[in-house]
Amino acid sequence: MKPLDFEYLQSLLKERSGLVLSADKVYLVESRLMPVARARSMNGLDELITEVRTARDDKLLIDITDAMTTNESFFFRDITPFESFRNTVLPEIVAARKAAGKSNVRIW
Repeated sequence: MKPLDFEYLQSLLKERSGLVLSADKVYLVESRLMPVARARSMNGLDELITEVRTARDDKLLIDITDAMTTNESFFFRDITPFESFRNTVLPEIVAARKAAGKSNVRIW
């Protein structure tokens, strides 16, 4: 993979998913994106990256992002972080906001 193409994918993935890829992850990008290229009958990553750069195909962007991210759902099955948030973190945030004379808490 050409260095400029890798840098482009680094930027694209950071923008779309927050994924930060270090320079030593070229092999990971190649191994995860080759199946995406093959599924679209492309000859390789050069063609895939050219398509991404020129067409801005939303489905292709989704496929690339999905291929590069680890789809871990364990966090959502573990109740402990949510209980901690509800019982400890949120009350502290609400108390701090009230002390500052503010009545609302925004969570995004």
